[in-house]
Amino acid sequence: MRPTDVRTAIASIVPRAGYGNTVPLLMQQDDPSPPAELAAMMVATLNSLCIDFVARQKVQGTHLNLYILEQLPVLPGEAYGQQFGNVTARELVLDHVLRLTYTANDMIPFARDLGHDGPPFIWNEEERRHLRARLDALHFHLYGLSRDDADYILSTFPIVQREDEAQFGTHRTRDLILAYMHALAAGDTESVIAL
Repeated sequence: MRPTDVRTAIASIVPRAGYGNTVPLLMQQDDPSPPAELAAMMVATLNSLCIDFVARQKVQGTHLNLYILEQLPVLPGEAYGQQFGNVTARELVLDHVLRLTYTANDMIPFARDLGHDGPPFIWNEEERRHLRARLDALHFHLYGLSRDDADYILSTFPIVQREDEAQFGTHRTRDLILAYMHALAAGDTESVIAL
């Protein structure tokens, strides 16, 4: 990890192909979930700031090697059955990951596997910021972390804070995540937080 890297763990959904040793691959084996749903839950978890916080304690170089990936505290599929209002964590993750990943025609097969028949979503940076913040807030809940825990973890990402303050004048990522934690605790999965 370089001191200029905003994130340590960056997960992506990739097509089945040959990859080198610096790209650890996770493939479905014994999980009963449909492959696209499992991929969506895994990519959401692995891209969460909760996981990134842990990964930063373990990674010593610029690669997230498989032996480190295997040590990360990935949530079991049952964790996504938790209700937030009328929506399960699983439903929220599937919706948000679809919106974040299906922004081009090359992701049509993935979108179809998730049951979406529409065109790709338009790339909207502000909407994406809110979707990512709600996913991070959800993962703080799923990992059983309090708002104070989340606030501390978010304070350990100085590059995120610096970039937010330069662009918005405040640590907007932290503010959005904490606000979405409050909304999710109240069962609200649809409101868009205005800061």
